[in-house]
Amino acid sequence: MNAIKILTPGTLATVQDRGRIGHQGEGLPSAGVMDNFAYQMGNALVGNRISDNVASIEFGVTGGIVQFSSQTIVAVTGARAVVKLDDEIVRQDIPILVTKNDILDFTQLTQGRFIYLSIAGGVQIPALMGSQSTSLSIELGGVDGRALAPGDVLPILTLADAWPRLQPKLIPQILERPVSLVTPHKVRIVAGPESDWFSNKDWEKLLTQAFHLGKHIDRMGYRLEGPEINAKTENLLSEPNMNGAIQISRDGQPIILLADRATHGGYPVIAKVITADLGLLAQWPQNQPIFFEKVSISEAWEIAAEMDRMVKDVYQSHPWETLLPVRMMANKIKHLF
Repeated sequence: MNAIKILTPGTLATVQDRGRIGHQGEGLPSAGVMDNFAYQMGNALVGNRISDNVASIEFGVTGGIVQFSSQTIVAVTGARAVVKLDDEIVRQDIPILVTKNDILDFTQLTQGRFIYLSIAGGVQIPALMGSQSTSLSIELGGVDGRALAPGDVLPILTLADAWPRLQPKLIPQILERPVSLVTPHKVRIVAGPESDWFSNKDWEKLLTQAFHLGKHIDRMGYRLEGPEINAKTENLLSEPNMNGAIQISRDGQPIILLADRATHGGYPVIAKVITADLGLLAQWPQNQPIFFEKVSISEAWEIAAEMDRMVKDVYQSHPWETLLPVRMMANKIKHLF
């Protein structure tokens, strides 16, 4: 069996894709990756179409060590790390050719907290309700609904199975800056469903004063610490929870809901982090203040569309092709003449 063996899973490693979309109304958390842009870029680099929603491995807080049983192409994106292939340092954000018994070590994160290992063809485990994502809270999906453990073996495809009809066409594009980890200044937001529950003074606090990540941050959400924000006193019926929703708790502090959020809740939502900035927030440095910037819905869509174009451009440049056996042989022949 062609497979990846987990030697060290780090603090928290799970199988994730874009999430179990469309089942929140049935009480099932969507789960999915914390940094969707890094996930998409990783899959584009190894030749996986985003529309296929293939599974990658997400490592949180600390990276991991994995071993391969056969030749394939992988990419490491998201948080910055010292990445070693059989003790030789390799770059992130590029396709990497691995062969039988190779060991890839990216335990040492230097920036960010979620790092992604994408594999040509994706992790080959059964999909449940249209997704291979792991929902830890209900033990669903992934590998028995749990975090990965040392010794876990995950099936993958051979190169031939991953790209049965691939023809080399274009010069590969290599990323010149880290995926998702641009220098963060502000997190962009749009107004939430209860935006009018808050006074102009409270909105001014949200948009002008600094917040910091609190002690309670995980895949469910990030609790922030900062100036007190107060909603009007009124009962709120439970409503669906959105990825990136900024709830204001009873003590006046924001809680930003993320991938493993509950399906519904009752705190008023003043705003929502735009989809394009969710990965940026997920990787946010612990000691760096967070400032928010309000944008319009149309601006949020434009920003998301631009990020989609970036992923599409990388995929269409076929960066994995120089690592395919047919291209490697062509390059050798070229050097002989």
